[in-house]
Amino acid sequence: MTLNQIKELLQFIAAGNATKAQEDAFVEWLDNCDKADYQEAIAEWERLLEQEPVYAAQYPALTSRIEASLNKADIPVIPLYGKEKDKRSSVNWKMIAASVILILAMGSFFYFGKDKLQKTASNHQTMDIKPGGNNAVLILGDGSEVNLNSIKNGEVAMQAGIKVEKRADGQLIYTIVKNAENRSKELFNTIQTPIGGQYRINLPDGSLVWLNAASSLRYPTSFSGDERRVELIGEAYFEIAKDKARPFRVVSHQQTVEVLGTHFNVNSYEDEDNTRTTLLEGGVKIYARANKETLVLKPGQQSQVSANSINVKDVDASDAAAWKDGYFVFNAESIPSAMRKIARWYDLEISYEGDINQDLAGSVSRFTNVSEVLKTLELTGLVHFKVDGRKVRVIAN
Repeated sequence: MTLNQIKELLQFIAAGNATKAQEDAFVEWLDNCDKADYQEAIAEWERLLEQEPVYAAQYPALTSRIEASLNKADIPVIPLYGKEKDKRSSVNWKMIAASVILILAMGSFFYFGKDKLQKTASNHQTMDIKPGGNNAVLILGDGSEVNLNSIKNGEVAMQAGIKVEKRADGQLIYTIVKNAENRSKELFNTIQTPIGGQYRINLPDGSLVWLNAASSLRYPTSFSGDERRVELIGEAYFEIAKDKARPFRVVSHQQTVEVLGTHFNVNSYEDEDNTRTTLLEGGVKIYARANKETLVLKPGQQSQVSANSINVKDVDASDAAAWKDGYFVFNAESIPSAMRKIARWYDLEISYEGDINQDLAGSVSRFTNVSEVLKTLELTGLVHFKVDGRKVRVIAN
């Protein structure tokens, strides 16, 4: 069946009007389609639920059919999708896609058995920490600080012929002002996001930067000379304007990334074991500072630079940038790594108890309260949580 035929079939299934043969056809298609078609079909399903809430009543029928298909296929899946470390090499997107039940109302996608729906812990009701949002401090060229949350939208500053504006949607816009004085003076700005903050910066060359929580970006108010250089701590997603004469360089604590015009994500938090650069479009060159190695990434590749090594692997590049679109995405990711992402966004203090040497696969919305995120993770059957204010203890099951 074509994707358009699947979309038409979804309407029948969602409304409860499909025959068993049609349901069988959909489940078979889901198990064998490519990733792009799978994602588009799921997006259509979400649209149907938003358009007509009564469809939601038919959803369990569809999920049970997916489960039945999994049982027939005898796919080796540990509920949630949790995996022991030594099985990581067998992970691929089709196994994940085929083994999930979409919990659309919670904005998440994880695999778990029906019985766990009745077993979610209730100890998160006493605390309901809201998600992070657009929050940052801008340090201007003269050293003065501007809390972007406490000022009105509009002009923030005028620096050496560059106008800085704040927009309502969490954007900071740098614009070159014609005929302005002091254009030759080079000034640097730094934008810092706290834990639970994020911000978008439109640089004067037209490049776009999305800054994740607990991160900072230092950059000139205008790019002069033969390069465009910025300094990153933490994580950011970049869409770089093309300029063959002036490469764009991102300097972080273990590496330098050089590009001419491309889309990529850099994760350079100091509490992570390595610095990860993921390429979505174009090409980038990575300079590893410690061992002075250099490599070039292709789209769909991720480099991992540590104190003494540099490695490259093929990945689903969109997963690395999903945070800017409002999702935590875990693809064969360790529980501690997943919890570090959650802690940065919700400002949590994490501790562990028991053996948590398992991986997660799935996604959950960054824009739901933390109680919903923890409930979703508990549905995996791998862990449960004890919460005291902002202190969260992760306990292995």
